[in-house]
Amino acid sequence: MKLEFEHVHYRCTDMQATVKWYIEVMGAKFLEEKVLAGNPAVRLELGGTILNFFPAAAETDLPKIPAKEKLGAYHITFFVENVDAAVAYFKNRGAKFFKEGLMAATDLKVAFIEAPDGMLVELMETIQ
Repeated sequence: MKLEFEHVHYRCTDMQATVKWYIEVMGAKFLEEKVLAGNPAVRLELGGTILNFFPAAAETDLPKIPAKEKLGAYHITFFVENVDAAVAYFKNRGAKFFKEGLMAATDLKVAFIEAPDGMLVELMETIQ
């Protein structure tokens, strides 16, 4: 059986603010806004990955939990050619970093951007 990754869903406390952040800070491309299963949804493309954003239900009072305290998915990762250059680029676009310049392994240098709702966006460089 062949599996092909298609998208990730995000439930947001403020969908419009989250979508705006991914477009303005991360450079995501707006694809479409529509209703899915009776809920408003926005689809973006970032680094070849589709991100679907949905608002949290109005009656839901969900706490914002920092990534280090979450169970399940808490960050998405993108390879970059040079982490230090990427950090400077995204800082210039307004990104705030949780960690930067971290050697995750002898061949992996990473940095983590603080994204809305306690998520992180990891930038990863393979060191030769």
